[in-house]
Amino acid sequence: VELRTESVNYLTSLPFDGYAIGGSLGKNSEELLQLLDWMMPMFEEGHRKEKPRHLLGIADEKSILGAVGHGIDTFDSCYPTRVARHGTLLSREGRINIKSGKYAKQYGIPIDQECQCSTCQRYDRAYLWHLYKAKEPLFMQLAGIHNIQYMNDLMAKQRQDILDGKI
Repeated sequence: VELRTESVNYLTSLPFDGYAIGGSLGKNSEELLQLLDWMMPMFEEGHRKEKPRHLLGIADEKSILGAVGHGIDTFDSCYPTRVARHGTLLSREGRINIKSGKYAKQYGIPIDQECQCSTCQRYDRAYLWHLYKAKEPLFMQLAGIHNIQYMNDLMAKQRQDILDGKI
């Protein structure tokens, strides 16, 4: 706590256009949100309030949703493409583990019914299951495209919720 406070005070005294928050952010989402609970009020003081705040390397949904509520403006992470490479597809219905045989015959069903990405518009779960099981590199590209679109949609909803005063 003391070192983070010293860091915030020092770095915000410099003429940066915004602030990046990184380093050890806890072992899980709960610890990250506890850290943001006490740290983010420091960014509401004086000139700090007007500058954007970026959270480094965090992009799982739970952390993003909690961090936006704490005043974080932007994020970066390999999370959407990393989980895609390992067979996890993000969906409004929850995560889809495409490795599961239950997807082998889900013809005509996109990853996410609401998604407008090129993967969901052209391919079904059964085909993606086949590509994953065949170790076809195309799977990683299609899954990555979808997961990135999913995260972009999630962030668009967060932006709209901010504008609507819900956050």
